[in-house]
Amino acid sequence: MNSAVLFDLFGTLVPSPPAQGFREVVDSIAEISGLPKPEFFDRWMSVNDDRLKGTFGSSEGEIGHVMEMFEVTLSDDQMSECVRVRREAMKQWLIPKPACIESLRKLADRGVSLALVSDCVFDVPAIWPSTPFAELLTTTVFSCMLGVRKPDARLYETAMEGLGVSPSECIFIGDGGSNELQGARELGIAAYMLDDQPADQSTVLRVDVHEWNGPSIQNLSEVPALVAKLGSS
Repeated sequence: MNSAVLFDLFGTLVPSPPAQGFREVVDSIAEISGLPKPEFFDRWMSVNDDRLKGTFGSSEGEIGHVMEMFEVTLSDDQMSECVRVRREAMKQWLIPKPACIESLRKLADRGVSLALVSDCVFDVPAIWPSTPFAELLTTTVFSCMLGVRKPDARLYETAMEGLGVSPSECIFIGDGGSNELQGARELGIAAYMLDDQPADQSTVLRVDVHEWNGPSIQNLSEVPALVAKLGSS
């Protein structure tokens, strides 16, 4: 039996972040800072790659870097409020998809090791221990903590090392953002796309999505049976 499953986070275990909700968070930070929202949003997005790689060291560092572009220094209270707004939004975005927790529990009960491989900002690991995922995924690999983004092999390799498995012993499940499926496949990991995104892609935030010519599933509830099938073949 395949002894491990590596999961993507956004678009996979939880829905992709809502585009409008993401914009509202950034606009709120601009408002707290007294800066023009359209220009602030453009500057914010210009360093998105660096945020995901953890270049600025913390949530406060991410915010402070963009403030430096405007030659603005926030008060401690302003910074705390900016971080609070981001964290509150992230809590809402880290709500599991239907059938997610049930599927993870089935896998864990069968002795399948579970890991997370996520491109994310520092707000995610800050909140992670309080989510229902924390007790089920024994290894977590966050891009902001490792300093690289998918499809960099080091993310998958770190997860496999944490679980003590080889590529042939695990599968990767993701929605296809960050070219993650190809990254897994190139390491010899069996990769499956979770194909359940909304029909109107403009409503959600997805980054670096590539076309996938490999196998797919339509619901997380299919994963336990998929793992059992692959393990018996």
